[in-house]
Amino acid sequence: MRILVLHAWMKGNLGDVLQLSVLLSALRELEPRVLDLAGFPHRPANETQEILALADRYLPDTFPWYWGLSPAFVGRLVFEPWWTKRRRALFSRYDAVVCAPGPYLAAYDARATSALSDITIASELGRPVFLASHSIGPLEPDGLAAVGKAALRIARESSTHRYLRERGLSSVLAADLAFLYPYGQAGAGAGNGPAVPYRLLFLRSNNLQANTLRLEGGALYAGPRLIVEAATEQLVLATSDYRRDAGFLAKVARRLGVSWVRCRSVPELVRLIGGSSGVVSDRYHPAICAAALGKPAQVLSNREPHKMQGLSKLLADNTLEELQDLARAGLRALRAALRTAL
Repeated sequence: MRILVLHAWMKGNLGDVLQLSVLLSALRELEPRVLDLAGFPHRPANETQEILALADRYLPDTFPWYWGLSPAFVGRLVFEPWWTKRRRALFSRYDAVVCAPGPYLAAYDARATSALSDITIASELGRPVFLASHSIGPLEPDGLAAVGKAALRIARESSTHRYLRERGLSSVLAADLAFLYPYGQAGAGAGNGPAVPYRLLFLRSNNLQANTLRLEGGALYAGPRLIVEAATEQLVLATSDYRRDAGFLAKVARRLGVSWVRCRSVPELVRLIGGSSGVVSDRYHPAICAAALGKPAQVLSNREPHKMQGLSKLLADNTLEELQDLARAGLRALRAALRTAL
């Protein structure tokens, strides 16, 4: 069996490290003859080394549409045949294509055009495509048609599962693979948070505007909206994607007069959350890490409603054991589908 895991995001977002590590470990259990990983950028960040160690080979994948090279820009008659030829040559070397977990199958994500095109190209070539653990939608009809060509769709929240069902597409209801990460092994060592009691606020750089944030009576507001209620613990800002969020968090920390912490690795993230009293987050995976470590987790809305509303409902309606069972059910479905297809 030759498997290609496609669309891996290797820029150092620790959430991608968590979920990809679990996925590749599970695929390794199938003992494939080849397990290759294709992703962006050309040179993966240092944080992704544990993922790279699980793959036979890393193939840099440039996501041409992500950089604005749309068919309208370079000409459909030139670009699409060239791109299709390249992708057919790549997919022909494998027996199956597994799309890496994530929220990129949505109309608002610049990667969606390329990712949806790949599903169509691979399936037309006779290579089954498996959506391993995704937040999907909203999509235009042609995007939904491409998703419908996948051999298996695993929804990582009920909102995605419901969205697909209402549009006539089946899916396996699961939970994010990061619920299965071995946090106990990763969190050994001293903590990297403040010495005083603290709670963590994880903020994306593209969700809230720094100049609207203010502390009032110990509570954090964005304009009139209450973000974090007042508490006795010190509020500390953090991120699971420091390359993207560092500048924003530094600005917010100065504005609010609070500290912020860089997390450059999974162990640092685990120790930071493990030493806290709880997490408030508009990033997906810090909330999962908190739940896995037995810490209270409040999920904030952001510009990706399917995944954040779905995660909030998952955490509210399920115990950790139930969430892990859901994640395992998704992996079992994936492995079974791979065995059947091949």
